[in-house]
Amino acid sequence: MGLLLGGQLAVAQADEAAQRYGCEQPIRLALYQNLVFYREGQGIDPDMVVELQRRSGCRFDISLLPRSEIWARLQAGSLDMSTSGIATSERRRFAFFVPYLYLRNKLILPASLALQVESLDAFERLTGARLGVIRGYRHGPYLDNGVRVLRGEGRVLEFSDDTARFAALREGEVSALIGHDLNLSGSLPAEQQLDYRVVDVVPGPAVPHGLILARKHFSPAQAAAWLRLVEAMRLDGSLAGIMHAHAPPALADELLNSGYHYELAKQGRQP
Repeated sequence: MGLLLGGQLAVAQADEAAQRYGCEQPIRLALYQNLVFYREGQGIDPDMVVELQRRSGCRFDISLLPRSEIWARLQAGSLDMSTSGIATSERRRFAFFVPYLYLRNKLILPASLALQVESLDAFERLTGARLGVIRGYRHGPYLDNGVRVLRGEGRVLEFSDDTARFAALREGEVSALIGHDLNLSGSLPAEQQLDYRVVDVVPGPAVPHGLILARKHFSPAQAAAWLRLVEAMRLDGSLAGIMHAHAPPALADELLNSGYHYELAKQGRQP
């Protein structure tokens, strides 16, 4: 009788967890190739998924898709969840967002141009300079508005991935890329990295990146449950452990810290 009751209790608890997180069926989750988040089966995002699965008890049906296709499927309801997404007013109409890192996108450009480009405005003033971005990406309000200006002048080229756009940068097809220090270190050998600089041209705080939960699959209460789970990871240090496993200490701390910490650092104060 005790074994029977114990089994029934376990089933009831599993059913309750499934309802709490919206995973009565395996969650259809897509990752995408990105040198900051996912590369050759490893990175911040796959480690996040493993930990989310362990803590929630949910099962994931994982696929690897282009970023632009992920957004289309989330909106259509043929995909339930993805990772490291930036919220916009348009995207909030079809998805909930649960942030777990803060990314400072920057300009990656040849060392020969670095002294001329201390701001996005300075880059815009470079006659004929073109910018390389990955199709379907957003970079936060400040950079996205700059991209719109340059796009209107025919000075933005889109690429499918980092390999293609770094090749364009090396060949002079574009003068700069929007990216992160980890994009540079993951794309080029150490000796070639010396020919480039990463310049922080964004005056504001870092941009939150998080889990993306399709509204066609998850309820507001279920999205709140995922938020609570991620915050527990932040509080117990497991989120920091994931960041430090995939980035040098200074960059890992940058990924973890919010705009609040960034603004204090700019003022020479400690949080």
